[in-house]
Amino acid sequence: MERRDNAVVEIYLGEENRLVRTALLSALQDIKLAVREDFMECGPLSDAVRAGNADMVIIDAELPGGDARGLITAIRHDEIGPNPFVSVIATTWKNDPERIRALIDSGVDGLLVKPLSIGAVRRQLDAIIHRRRPFVVTSSYIGPDRRKDSRRQGNAPLIEVPNTLLAKINGTPIEPARLKRDIADTWENVLNERLRRNAFELSFMVKLIAAEEGANPPRLGRYLGRVQAVVQDTIDRIGGTLHAHNIEFCRSLLRVADTIAADRPDHSRRDIALLKPLSDAILLCFNPERGAEDMAREISGAIAGYVARQNRMVENS
Repeated sequence: MERRDNAVVEIYLGEENRLVRTALLSALQDIKLAVREDFMECGPLSDAVRAGNADMVIIDAELPGGDARGLITAIRHDEIGPNPFVSVIATTWKNDPERIRALIDSGVDGLLVKPLSIGAVRRQLDAIIHRRRPFVVTSSYIGPDRRKDSRRQGNAPLIEVPNTLLAKINGTPIEPARLKRDIADTWENVLNERLRRNAFELSFMVKLIAAEEGANPPRLGRYLGRVQAVVQDTIDRIGGTLHAHNIEFCRSLLRVADTIAADRPDHSRRDIALLKPLSDAILLCFNPERGAEDMAREISGAIAGYVARQNRMVENS
């Protein structure tokens, strides 16, 4: 897998353990790649990602001096660095399901559990370089497709993203201005899909709130909290997009949700009733190409699936 030109592959490594670092460096050397920047703490690595042009970041999830998982999420949400699509591998000593799920949900391309074998590192690198998964976007996730069965696409479209690592290895010329445009265009697709998925979740949660009113106050509180979080995320992201003119619907929904949350358990039924027309308007505004009946069926199906999963959890507890 030798590079065909002299393009410098920018690999940033954050790893405190000397033996693990040696294994990673050896695996990279075997495929004619080298680490450009090497860090022992999360803070300096974060600074380098912010200021540099990394093609790949390899980060120890327990790297001291910061929040490694938060850094990965910030990269994927375009909050740090020039490229939210940079390839990311996380390593961890903590092989428990909760930890693994949290790292996967941050948007990593690959995850390696320590102690590492050079063979496992090579296979991970090969998969990310040559068989990198496209991105999917939901109301709570931006990153490579996590589904094991790629045929199960569901309603989340697959988004091909720039892969500067593969381009440099293949010797494909990278023109900075063109790359910047490609990243911006792809991020616009990601952002518009995020706003559409947010609108879907808002309608979903509002229907759950209407069903739970007076039945389960703690669950109603959780649903309201999710509505507040999702609509705030939408407001934060909507500026400068083709949906910017819909911001007043979002602000109105947030005001009503805030009022209900502040007045619990003495909230007004009128306030609860206001949530539905606002969430319906937002759903239609963000999905103008789809019919209301089609979306209503999709949301009803999602709610039925959610209720069935909740019932199974109760039965199995």
